Amino acid sequence: MILFVGARLAGEAFDQAGQSPMIGEVLAGILLGPTVLGLIDPNPLAQPGESLAVVAQLGVLVLVLLAGMELGREGLRQALKERSILVAFVEFILPFALGYSFATALGMSFAGSLFLGTAMAVTALPVSVRILMDLNLLHSKIGRAIVSVALANDLTAFAMLGLIVEFARLGGSPDLGLAGYVVLKNLLFLGLVFSLGLALKGVMRVSPTGATYFQNLLDKLKGQEVGMGISIIIALFLGAAAEAVGIHFAIGVFYGGVLITPKLLGGERFVKIRSAVHTVTFGLLGPIFFGFVGLNLRLTFGAWPLIVAVVVIAFFGKLFGGIIGGVFAGFRGRPLIALGVGLNARGMMELLLAQVGLATGIINADFYSALVIMTLVTTLSTPPLMKRILRGFEAKDVFPEIALPVNEPGG
Repeated sequence: MILFVGARLAGEAFDQAGQSPMIGEVLAGILLGPTVLGLIDPNPLAQPGESLAVVAQLGVLVLVLLAGMELGREGLRQALKERSILVAFVEFILPFALGYSFATALGMSFAGSLFLGTAMAVTALPVSVRILMDLNLLHSKIGRAIVSVALANDLTAFAMLGLIVEFARLGGSPDLGLAGYVVLKNLLFLGLVFSLGLALKGVMRVSPTGATYFQNLLDKLKGQEVGMGISIIIALFLGAAAEAVGIHFAIGVFYGGVLITPKLLGGERFVKIRSAVHTVTFGLLGPIFFGFVGLNLRLTFGAWPLIVAVVVIAFFGKLFGGIIGGVFAGFRGRPLIALGVGLNARGMMELLLAQVGLATGIINADFYSALVIMTLVTTLSTPPLMKRILRGFEAKDVFPEIALPVNEPGG
């Protein structure tokens, strides 16, 4: 109760200030945990840490399910069609390479180096979307570029995470045989996801009534929340399948969310289910999860050089990655700078990665703390920097180019 109330109050305060509520919730956990006041012990071997760890896992479940539903199949298609996929490639590779090189220089394992590189490369899509919506730029050229790049980054990060967790579990060196085995297991899992997607596509054929056969089946069932139940079953099934092949359950749940689409459930039912998941996530389990992230933060004097290095590498890796990629995509001037800055926020995705890394033993407490601090710094700094840059936009930077009609003779 103390953690939930503290997280909600801090989240509301940050929301009122125009910042992400997630930051306030993490800070509330830091304040209540061993780092400052010591009111709550997050040790999973004792109470209340043991119970909080279970609730935090439920928070991971609904957070990644919601992320998958928000991105969806159409978001993936859009990310692949947009020219800004060039930006996504450079903008992911540069911070990934910097993070991997930094971890290798510190003597981290192969899995740990891959993990840190991936953690440096993720983007907080919800934070970016919120800033663009506040400034009415979501559907502008720069808005479409930021959203599609963030989509591609997050999907790539989740795919990478599956490989990394398996490498860490096997604990071997990156020889060809081990790499092939890990890739094969991930391909088998992705094959299961693809097969389930094809099966769901088969029941999404339109019936003579105008709705799909699956929607007709849902309408015949008497349970009012049957659509929600089926969505959870899909997510849990893929989460269990992921665990069965050694991948973290969050990966499977994420792909389950991607398969839950308006075409499968019907537009109105999908909106209701997504709204219900959103309410449970950010009304109950999300604040506890983000507060739990703060509880686990450990700040020691010896960790500060590592924290500063991670923050600097992450910030400038994303910034210059976006700028270099933006040049290839045709951006110039302020929109080019805005692209690099707008992709810098890490937000929820980073904290999910950090929690998985800590829980699976890929990273230690110092690296976990560095990633949490980096998330707070980049997510806090992005909105004011973006707003300052976007105020200097010209009309051509905001509105899409429109081809004027040509008058024909006698027309």
